[in-house]
Order: sequence, then structure tokens, then C-alpha cells
Amino acid sequence: MRTLEFTFFVDADRYDAAGAELVASWEDLVDAGVEHVDVPTGYGSDLAERIPVRVRATPRGLVVYARLLGVDDPLQLDDLDRLVDRHGGRR
Repeated sequence: MRTLEFTFFVDADRYDAAGAELVASWEDLVDAGVEHVDVPTGYGSDLAERIPVRVRATPRGLVVYARLLGVDDPLQLDDLDRLVDRHGGRR
């Protein structure tokens, strides 16, 4: 299946509270369709800041990664839905 790229914007406070760790191994992510994840390391300490997490994955992989990140922002989820739907997947 074709891979897509999507940038999630994650609340820095929530991201740091989780220790920037997901409850999945890299093998689990690859099995789900994730090919590459780019997380910047030089973001500021402003608690209102959002960290961009760029993910290249299949539509299913993007959905899995969004769930692991705990993305609950309706605008981001709508954008993800449109992208996934356009490429034959479902959230």
C-alpha cells in the first residue's frame, strides 16, 4: 500500500509527561505500516507549545500512530480522516 506523510502536532506537556515513549515497539510500528518518524529534539519548554511529529506510513500506520500519540484535536483528526479516506483507508 502507498505510504503517506502526515505531521501531528502534539501538546509538549502531554508529550513530555509520557516521556516521549509510545506503548509500542518499533517492530509493532513497522508491522502497522509506519516507515519513518521524525520528532524534533530542540523544542522550547513553553507548555503551550506543540511539537510537530512527522510520520511517513500507510494510511493504517498513520491511524495507529495517531492513537498511540493520543491525538484528540478534532481539526487534526479531520485532516487525517480526509487524507486516509482519499487513499483508501479508514480511521
